[in-house]
Parts: sequence; C-alpha cells; structure tokens
Amino acid sequence: MKRLVALLPVLCLLAAPAVADFYVAGDFNGWDAAGNVMTDLGGGFHSLSLTLGADEWHEFKVTDGTWDDAWPQSGNSWLYTDGDGNITITYDTNTYTDGWLGATERIGLNYEPGHQWAVAGDVNGWSNNDPAWYMTDMGGGIRSVTATIAAPGDYYWKPVEAGSWNSIGADARSVNADNMMYTTTVPDEVVTFEVDVLTGITRAVPEPATLVGLLLGLGLIRRR
Repeated sequence: MKRLVALLPVLCLLAAPAVADFYVAGDFNGWDAAGNVMTDLGGGFHSLSLTLGADEWHEFKVTDGTWDDAWPQSGNSWLYTDGDGNITITYDTNTYTDGWLGATERIGLNYEPGHQWAVAGDVNGWSNNDPAWYMTDMGGGIRSVTATIAAPGDYYWKPVEAGSWNSIGADARSVNADNMMYTTTVPDEVVTFEVDVLTGITRAVPEPATLVGLLLGLGLIRRR
C-alpha cells in the first residue's frame, strides 16, 4: 500500500497537460502575460482564435507567459476584429531567407478590413497619408506600389495603414514598427514596395528592368 501511495505523485505528474509555449496578452485581457494560450500547430506555428466586439481595434503582444520575452519588442502589435468580433492570430517562429521582413517571429492575422495602405519614408517626409504613395490592393492581403527613386542612396521606409502608424516593419506587425532600409545604386532606379498585411511581412525590391538597364549601361549584355 505504501508503495502505491509513493508512486501516485509521479503518475499524476506524467499525466499533467503540457505547458504551452506561447500566449497572447492584450488590452482585451488586462495585459495578462499568460492571458490567452496559443495552440501549438507544429512546425513552429502557433494560433489563437478570439471573439471580441465587432469591428474593433486592439493592441497585443505574443509572450512566453511572462514579460521576460514578448514580441514585438519595440511596441505593441495590433489587430481588427471582423463584423462578428472574430479574429485568429498566428505566430510563426521559423526564420526565413525569402527577402521578406520580418525574417522571423512573424505575427499574422486571418482578417483585415481592407483599409488603404501607403509608404511612409524619407522620400515623402514620413507622411503617413500621401496619396502619391498609396499602395494598390493586389488581393490576398498583398498591397504594392512602384516608384522611381531619383538619386542613388540609402533610404528608410515602412508601409502603414494610411492615416495611422499601424504598420509592418523589421519587427513584424507593430504600431510604429521598426523602419527598414533599401538602397538604390543608379539614378531613377525603379523600386517596388510590397506588404502582406495578413502574414505581416514586407519588402522593397528593384524592378528587373532597372537591373537590365544597368547591365546595358555597363556593356555586359551583347546587342545583336
């Protein structure tokens, strides 16, 4: 009998549910660092579905259950709920080399209200609502705009929800996200700015025509 009693605590410990890796803390749960547990989907992916008020805007962070490790680090992330108050948050801990930023710890959403997005940066005095830099809705959460950058150099920028500082930058989806840099190397270089407002990633890339023009100028493409 004594032997069975001694083993009981060990059996209970083995049967206890696993402690979740990640949580969501936000203005909707009193900023409790372990407020809402995320489901581990495997492969570095985690998910949390919430039902809040309809068509609401909220701030939040992903945590390890404490405030020792919370993401994004530079500020709070943000979301909109749909007309029924529903939203699903995803957190991807994998690291990518696909040219999109952020490269890791990507915070995604399953819903966005279709608001206008724009580029804010050095080239337009950091205006967050410049019609000349409005991004076109390409579908599937992608927004894009192509522009000619007059002078070669290093430039800082980020995509923003027009008229606000809801943005996506080097630190993923964040209010006033970390700025990013792109570099142009020739006059009048064409650059395409893109953001995926669902996945929470963004990039600035030169157009292929710009590279072809540069190669022609250097005589590296033989003319027939």
